[in-house]
Amino acid sequence: MPSFLRTCLVAPALLAVACAQGVILSGQGAKGPASLPLQVDLSKSDANIINVNEITTNVVNECGRTLLAGNIDIGEQTEIQLSNKTVTQVTAGSKVDITIAQLDTDGAGPYTCDLDQASNVQGATGQTNLTVAEKDGGDGTIKLTATLPADMKCIGASTGNVCTIRCFNSAAAGPFGGCIAIQQTDTTPNKNTPGNIATAQTLQGINAQILQDQKDLSKAVAANVEAPSQGDQGVAAVDKLLSIDSAAAATAGAAGDVADTVATATSASASATATAGTGNGRGKNGNGNGNGNTNGRKAGQTANNGNNKNNNNKRRAQGFSA
Repeated sequence: MPSFLRTCLVAPALLAVACAQGVILSGQGAKGPASLPLQVDLSKSDANIINVNEITTNVVNECGRTLLAGNIDIGEQTEIQLSNKTVTQVTAGSKVDITIAQLDTDGAGPYTCDLDQASNVQGATGQTNLTVAEKDGGDGTIKLTATLPADMKCIGASTGNVCTIRCFNSAAAGPFGGCIAIQQTDTTPNKNTPGNIATAQTLQGINAQILQDQKDLSKAVAANVEAPSQGDQGVAAVDKLLSIDSAAAATAGAAGDVADTVATATSASASATATAGTGNGRGKNGNGNGNGNTNGRKAGQTANNGNNKNNNNKRRAQGFSA
């Protein structure tokens, strides 16, 4: 894989997009494993863009899109993380440590973080803002510490106790950031069913969505026809609707490379400390997919109640199959 610097020098026309990335690596709560970013492929040149205009026009949902897969299906991705046991555990008022790989100056902070307590029912707005402390990790990363609300009650996902944290910067080429799922342990899980989850749409919103769907239909159909496989339809739909080339933008290098570097440095430091203590014991050794239509199902199953403000996002990518 070409180096990040070489990519930026060889392809200056792509600099504004391709080399302007900040990617969430993980989020660690008080207990359990670290949460991984929703849908981002840390082993490849991927990134998560969260653009308010793309959300309000319903091209993507509140967590935006990734360069390699398009719109993020929050419900499905959350169930995958739960199945993989990569959702960290938290309590009301506790803190979550979030690590971001800064791949370029436009991936720099400050970062804003917010919380969807139902996991996937908000749009561009409506989330609970979080207090965030930010510092330079000194190793190519940015460290965020987000304080959760004292009155937090997570009710999302099939478990009924999951929230979504969304973090993003203000880079014009993005904004960049990502989403993670967190699981609350000091609450009684919600018993989510299709019948008890309130719809997020109004009649005005539904009518506006119908008009937008009609406008976008031809592009969505063309994207599905032209996509090499069904797995490519998500990013193809986004590219058609936004008139962009996500593949051309995915050249900034893998965020996972930063994570590997950090892990290696940490391991080396721990080894050196242990060696120094040898002999005296001093050595010391971490869219049509609303919350309502994924609750109560496991990854890979399907359901659809249209309980999301962005309830046509998945359909645009896959629902018009030729």
